[in-house]
Amino acid sequence: MPLLLDLLRHGDALPAADGGDDARRLSPRGERDLERLALHLAGLRWRPDRAFTSPMVRARDSARIVLRRAAPDLVAAVMDALRPDGEPAGIVAALVDGGLTEGHLLLVGHQPLLGELARSLTGGETPGFAPGDLLRVEFAADLAAGAGRSRWRVRPQDCA
Repeated sequence: MPLLLDLLRHGDALPAADGGDDARRLSPRGERDLERLALHLAGLRWRPDRAFTSPMVRARDSARIVLRRAAPDLVAAVMDALRPDGEPAGIVAALVDGGLTEGHLLLVGHQPLLGELARSLTGGETPGFAPGDLLRVEFAADLAAGAGRSRWRVRPQDCA
């Protein structure tokens, strides 16, 4: 089975306070946007096989909101390679090392890392990710730099 990799940037977040950047929470707007995105995805019968999130609170909360509506039996696991200071090669290595090179995966993380990952995987220009944006990268064969194709993009503001 080929790999479908859905990249989701966390929703709009509040500024850092106690706990610093790691503890930043979603803003009310971010929560609403993700709820709207989740309902749209549920209507499409979107259902990843596995989900992974950055350990940052705003990313974990984003994954929880989207999965609660669209794939309620799925819980996102934390993938340290998705931290904001990560590298695209580190994410690819984590996927390969974990045997996660086929099926439908959701990765929830941050900018600019997700944009850099998408550019690396598609070998081309990929638009930036606004908060709550989801981009699908499809692979016909192996997970490798330049082997993917950007096929689908959903933004919360595009969801009815």
